[in-house]
Amino acid sequence: YFAACICGSIVAPPWQAGDLSPLLPSAAGLGMLFITIFYVTGISTQQSGVAVTTVASKMSLLLTVLFAVFLYHDRPGALGWMGIGLALAGVALTAMDRDPTGSLSRAWIWPVVLFFGNAAIDILINWTQRTLITPATEAVFPTLAFAIGGTFGLVYILRTRDRSAFRMPATWIGGTVLGVLNYTALYFVVKALAHSGLASSSVYPLVNIGVILFGTGFSMLLFGERPRSMQYIGIACSLVALVLILMAAS
Repeated sequence: YFAACICGSIVAPPWQAGDLSPLLPSAAGLGMLFITIFYVTGISTQQSGVAVTTVASKMSLLLTVLFAVFLYHDRPGALGWMGIGLALAGVALTAMDRDPTGSLSRAWIWPVVLFFGNAAIDILINWTQRTLITPATEAVFPTLAFAIGGTFGLVYILRTRDRSAFRMPATWIGGTVLGVLNYTALYFVVKALAHSGLASSSVYPLVNIGVILFGTGFSMLLFGERPRSMQYIGIACSLVALVLILMAAS
């Protein structure tokens, strides 16, 4: 998170953006959610399996879309709703077949927390972009969120005794790369909500579809993974959903 903060400070120095006090409560909430959901994801993966954790994380899209529809009166239209439905099906089918040992009956509380936590992150980003963010602070808001998230993480680390991972070069290299990617992802989500011309009820399904398609493609190229039949059906649903959502927005 500190790597993400440094990256954001280089892209858009916060000290040049004017008064940032209106963004601080949202940034603090988002930073706390980032750290909390990161650890919940780890616990859920260990206790409930990769499949259940992945599905719970991605299916939070449902709450995000409903929030946009009911609070901001987004109207995806018939094609849009069909695309959103297929996007949800694609997420579930693509994730469920990754870990046949995953069981919804085990440690159900962590996937439920993950479901609502990820939805809270997306909803808070959407609300902040609509009500508080200005063109001058679009690139600064992610920087604030990651700085506060990194501070929460640092406090947690200082309270633990095992810090052996910090003596490993892979920790610093991986953390830096992940931080830059995290900042980039949040930066472009905020930009997409503000400038894509798409309703937020369409932006988030498209983002999730992109994660599915690129994640599956890179896993095949880099790790030689081969999707199972259920995953191919999920990918097909995602592609159709992508077309439907874009058609509805045109």
